[in-house]
Amino acid sequence: MRRLSITAVALAAACASAGMPPGGPEDHDAPQIVKVTPDSGETNAQVKAVEFRFDEVVSDRPSSAGATVSALFMISPRNGATEASWHRSRITVRPQKGFRPNTAYKVMLLPGLSDLRGNVRRDPASVLFSTGRDFPQFSIPGRIFDWSAQMPAGHGYIEAVSKTDTTVVYLAMSDTAGNFDVGPLPNGQYLVRGIIDQNNNRVLDRGEKWDSLTIVITNVRRPVELDAIERDTVPPRLEGITVIDSVTVRVNFDRPIDPSVTLEPSRIQIKRADSTNVQVTGLQWASTYDRERQARDSAFRADSARAANARAPQPGQPTIPVLTPGGARPAPPPAKPSRPPPDRGVVVTIAASSKLVPGPTYRLTARGFRNLVGRSLESTAPFTMPRSARPRD
Repeated sequence: MRRLSITAVALAAACASAGMPPGGPEDHDAPQIVKVTPDSGETNAQVKAVEFRFDEVVSDRPSSAGATVSALFMISPRNGATEASWHRSRITVRPQKGFRPNTAYKVMLLPGLSDLRGNVRRDPASVLFSTGRDFPQFSIPGRIFDWSAQMPAGHGYIEAVSKTDTTVVYLAMSDTAGNFDVGPLPNGQYLVRGIIDQNNNRVLDRGEKWDSLTIVITNVRRPVELDAIERDTVPPRLEGITVIDSVTVRVNFDRPIDPSVTLEPSRIQIKRADSTNVQVTGLQWASTYDRERQARDSAFRADSARAANARAPQPGQPTIPVLTPGGARPAPPPAKPSRPPPDRGVVVTIAASSKLVPGPTYRLTARGFRNLVGRSLESTAPFTMPRSARPRD
């Protein structure tokens, strides 16, 4: 009896602790899934929780600082918060309000689960089952971008809300290349929203980048593009005015401008100190002006190089070409959004008859420049032309 009691105590102590087991061969492999219940593809599933079994004891503390085991799982469609329970080498997952009848579910394990030695799973996994007789045949594929950075947004949080029943919210997480696929879901109209979720709380917080669009699914599986960027209600204000030359002025704002704004000369007014108007003849986006200027500079340098080569003495022997070494080709550059990033500035062209002069103070007023949610505010700021600025003949 004494030996049995000691053994029981030892087993209880082992079960009570998730600490690293002593001895044994060194392990460098992340935990692998050996079984998921219910099986993927199962219909008429009678399930209270989904169970993930692993080939070893997993940690109850995810690799991300401050995260919980529940944060490693996502259930689509959502029915309350995701609840996950740790049981050493298995984890059970369920929605807070339970699984609905006659509904197809996708339960996702996100990257970040580790074993007791700190070996972290980098790949996601998922199981697809239905509490009804079949599965919907549609989904919403797409890619989310960081619009201002012009690069894919990995681990973006995606929601698709049914327009006919806003309580039904389908979820997905983008991969490292920004790709996602929300579903399965029935046809209909959906509001699709993507968030670059910096604190991983699956809520849009102030300052986080996001985008949304409405899509109608009939019988075609069309990819969507989400261009995430900061979108707030504060209208754009003048941030800086730079005189490029006597007839060209750059105007910068403190936040991006809606790209659909038409650049009409009437949006900028410049007055002299005596309140007379300086005639504005044109506006263009600052990025367009910069590209055109770079193209002109590149063409000038190329012409100069050709002229220098033409004047150089020709060698008596033919030039031997330098061979480049073989090997693997470099990886292609990452995908970019279909649209350039929104500008924060415009370049103003002034009539030659109204050109600026050094010394006097001018007042510039900008009106009708909307932010990305449609808010605008008239904004005025003074500026002067420095004596170092170039005059324009």
